[in-house]
Amino acid sequence: MTELLYRIVAQTSEHGPTAEHAEEAGGIGALGLDPLAILAQAVTFLLLFWIIKRFALEKIVNTLEERRKTIDKGVRLGIHMQVEQDKLADTIEQKLQGVRKKADIILAEANQEAGAIVKQAEATAQTSVDTMLSDARARIEDDVQKAKRELKKETIDLVAAATEIIIDEKLDAQKDSELIERALEGANRNG
Repeated sequence: MTELLYRIVAQTSEHGPTAEHAEEAGGIGALGLDPLAILAQAVTFLLLFWIIKRFALEKIVNTLEERRKTIDKGVRLGIHMQVEQDKLADTIEQKLQGVRKKADIILAEANQEAGAIVKQAEATAQTSVDTMLSDARARIEDDVQKAKRELKKETIDLVAAATEIIIDEKLDAQKDSELIERALEGANRNG
């Protein structure tokens, strides 16, 4: 069809200016425009528009509408995902705060327990030290008493030996002990 229009335009141009063209030379022709060429282009444009509308325009519009829907769906999904991400971030933050509080409580309890254990260990150690000191004092006291008894016995033996030498007679063990006891009591009173 377009080819037919080109032939018509070409034939009109070949005949040269006619009487009609001469009249139009003052109007549109003065601008260098050919009314038949304009008409042929308008018919070609309308024919092309009709073909596109009939066969392609609906598919193009449908494709564009599908793309618009897909883009809108993507935007809505993006907004929804952003909202969900914000909720998730808030939930995570709340749980982290809860965990931190629990950790702080556990640490405080651990510190208290550690302090109690240290105090108990100190008390146990002090009790052990006190017990050891008491045992040591008791042993020392026993040793002192034993040493005093041994010293007293040796002193009695020495005094008995000295008395024998001085008196030149042997006294029996009972008399020796009585004599020495009286002498020691007298010494304790004087000294």
